Amino acid sequence: MEKREPVVLRSTSEKLKDTFPYLDLSEAANYLAEFDRGQTDGISCWRSPLVERKGGSKIEGVGLFATQDIESNVIIAIKPGHVVGNRTIKENSQIIQGSHQQIGKNDFLTGLTPEEVDKNLVGYNHSCDPNAKIIILQRVPLAFMVTKKPIRQGEEITTDYSVSQSSNTHRLFICKCGSTNCREIIQPGYDWLDADFQNRHFDEFPYFIREEIEEMSNMPQPRLNAKKRFLYTLQMADVITLLTNELARRGREMDRIVQGYHGDEKLARKLLKRLSRKDTQKYQDLLLKSAQLFAQLCTLANIEEMGIDRNNPETIIEHLPELVELAKHLDTYFN
Repeated sequence: MEKREPVVLRSTSEKLKDTFPYLDLSEAANYLAEFDRGQTDGISCWRSPLVERKGGSKIEGVGLFATQDIESNVIIAIKPGHVVGNRTIKENSQIIQGSHQQIGKNDFLTGLTPEEVDKNLVGYNHSCDPNAKIIILQRVPLAFMVTKKPIRQGEEITTDYSVSQSSNTHRLFICKCGSTNCREIIQPGYDWLDADFQNRHFDEFPYFIREEIEEMSNMPQPRLNAKKRFLYTLQMADVITLLTNELARRGREMDRIVQGYHGDEKLARKLLKRLSRKDTQKYQDLLLKSAQLFAQLCTLANIEEMGIDRNNPETIIEHLPELVELAKHLDTYFN
């Protein structure tokens, strides 16, 4: 009988060292060993003693902060979770609240109950100029948060959400990071399509985004153009939905403040409009630009039936409500 060589199973630490030899695993070693032995619950995230989740973030209330100085290339948090597909994420979006992490083209780590989501949440915020990143190992159901550069004690730890995600299950948002190169609107499902973004972050992208980029680069030009046009149409529909929701939210907030004011309501409303005019005008300008791009990209014939000339901004302004409803419909259906 032919003698077979024994199968040697490599540990997660060994796999990490093979793919990312520069990583410092010292803080994470015990957790990784317990994970490999099945001694973790498979849901609760691990955070290094070098970090803590607490209030005081200038970006979004609660964030992740360094408890002491940290060198670059140190694993400071690990996210496990149920491995589920796109459909499960969308069906449970109200519970998950965007806390899931993509680890494959249609694979995500998440909790599925409010209790699990709370345990599973690493708790860091987005920045367009981050000091940490997320790395993924193929066929390993974990996501690793790693420092990109030295971080000082007390500093907030952030990643760029769009560098490790390409799924439109991660909804876009208006960025408040305050960095000099802030993109203002963050779209994890679409930012990776931008050529400049690809050039800046290609080496940081997980394998599934690099594969997607390579697949598109090998497409015949007509097919590539059609795919890009479809994706950019959905991207604009996504932006339009965000901006209209934000403008509506601002209107509701203004009404709430005015209704709680016991003085002259007309004067209060006038002052509030003046105070919020700059930001409101910015969102209205972005909405109009997005609607113009959406009208030019969308191939649906009923845009003309609405009385819209794709190349005439005046007709787009005139029919903006109908165009917004069409964009929202597409956004709901595809995203």
